[in-house]
Amino acid sequence: MNRLQPTVLTLLLATALAAPLAAQTVTGTVQGTVTDTTDAPIPGVTVTIRNTETGTTREVTTNERGFYNAPFLAIGPYRLSATLAGFGTVTRDRVAVRLNDTLSLDFRLDPSVREEVTVTSERPPINMVTSDVKQALTAEQILDRPTVQNLNNNNTFLALAETFAGFQENPTSGQNNPTASSGSSINFNGTGTRGATFQIDGVNNDDSSENQNRQGVNLAAIKEFQVISNSYSAEFGRGYGAVVLVQTKSGTNDVKGELFYYRQDSEWNALSFGQLVKPDNQRAMAA
Repeated sequence: MNRLQPTVLTLLLATALAAPLAAQTVTGTVQGTVTDTTDAPIPGVTVTIRNTETGTTREVTTNERGFYNAPFLAIGPYRLSATLAGFGTVTRDRVAVRLNDTLSLDFRLDPSVREEVTVTSERPPINMVTSDVKQALTAEQILDRPTVQNLNNNNTFLALAETFAGFQENPTSGQNNPTASSGSSINFNGTGTRGATFQIDGVNNDDSSENQNRQGVNLAAIKEFQVISNSYSAEFGRGYGAVVLVQTKSGTNDVKGELFYYRQDSEWNALSFGQLVKPDNQRAMAA
């Protein structure tokens, strides 16, 4: 029985760690340092992190080095406030937490300032925290991008990857079709048509036979579309090529919705080769 104890403890530890490690694929992280006007770190500062869409709030405290860390935040807009008795509160507004991203955000507290100071945050132009090479589109960028939505094939959302540097056209046709052995349309930096791995909302979405994307998603439902093409972490170890992450939209405190309408009129279509009469392709769809 004693011989089994180390094995059991190892399995329990692995199970306990599995959930937080996987959660980074659907969330983001905010971390940073709180200092005073002499650049000395301040321990014990309460950093309040509030999602402005849902009202969800989390509080973390700086350690002896003035460092705070808030992992596994749902992606979206946030408002951060740093508070400590004897110092004025500093608030950073419009903080955008992105998918699978770590944002470094520092605070500087002044003991001579008693009122609240609000700073409108801007994302740094260079990522100084992680080394992975990734490119992404937000929901607003996706809707602004001209994309043909094939109503019979939701996998057309993969065409969003054509926007990114390093994308290569597949030499054969029939990609993303489990009945054809041509692999996926996601091919970056010469890694091949079967090197990509796919996740939707953190759930593996690979076809086990052809190593293609299995389940599609409508463009209007995507909150962020991301492709990691190099130096990704071990949690994405299934693929040797690109990693495709899709995070779908969720509810907020605002009551709102979306309307989708598609119409095809035969009068707008050109005759195909050999056709004398235009076929009846009248079609309309609303959701």
